[in-house]
Amino acid sequence: MIAKHGLRREIHTLAILGTVVMLVLAACGGEKTPATSATPMPTSTITAAHATLKHMPYGNAELRWDASSKTLTVEFSLIGLLPNSTHPTQIYAGSSNHGGKMLYPLQDIASDNMGNATATSTVNNVAKGIPTTGWNVSIHNGPGVTAADEAVSISCGDISNTSLAHTVKVDMNTSPGKDQAASGMVLLTLSGEQLTVKLAMSGLEPNSVHPFHIHRGNCLNQGGVAYHIPNVVAGASGNVQMTTRLEHVPLIPSSGWYVNVHYSTDLTSQTGADPLVCGDIIPG
Repeated sequence: MIAKHGLRREIHTLAILGTVVMLVLAACGGEKTPATSATPMPTSTITAAHATLKHMPYGNAELRWDASSKTLTVEFSLIGLLPNSTHPTQIYAGSSNHGGKMLYPLQDIASDNMGNATATSTVNNVAKGIPTTGWNVSIHNGPGVTAADEAVSISCGDISNTSLAHTVKVDMNTSPGKDQAASGMVLLTLSGEQLTVKLAMSGLEPNSVHPFHIHRGNCLNQGGVAYHIPNVVAGASGNVQMTTRLEHVPLIPSSGWYVNVHYSTDLTSQTGADPLVCGDIIPG
């Protein structure tokens, strides 16, 4: 009986040791075996998207007049400028469409690395406050105003103050300057890895030529070029209808693309690289 009991105890001990060895081997084997559920590469099932091309830049200016000090403060908030660009800004007599002489030079507007800007200027000796009408605010292409393309107004707004208030907000939108009436639509379709890009535009200078890109980011937070597309060439009436096919495009992302059409083919200068229009690419 004693021998049989000892044998059972040895068998029980061996069984425990065998289980421990199997667990250790399994653990070691787990370290050497590659994971079978690796993180998948980004994919997208989107096959169609579009973008509405809107004039850039846009935003507003707030004018505040202090009756006691006779000072005028002008505060701008803008998006859609060329990133890291500088733009002369002034108050003129007349309206945007019928401008007169320059009345007050304002501080240059400088955009950040995403094309957005805020700027504040103070003008002294404004004796009579903000008029009911007859002023307009204009932002120039820059960085100077000596050359014709630099001096083009890329955004402007007419001042209306019928109540003779001391604070007036002005919408900064499209100007009558060269190419500034441009607008349009982009349609994207993806078949396999071939991306078809259809562009329709109007409001350009007749027979003008403009670079066209798909960028990473969005119109509020501009990024680098994702895809170069052949230049836009306007017809005799300033309109465009063009179709381009790009190869080796794996997907249309659900967000993170936008399109720009630029002022001129001289993209090495601030003046030429000005984004005339911008549109975020949206699925559908």
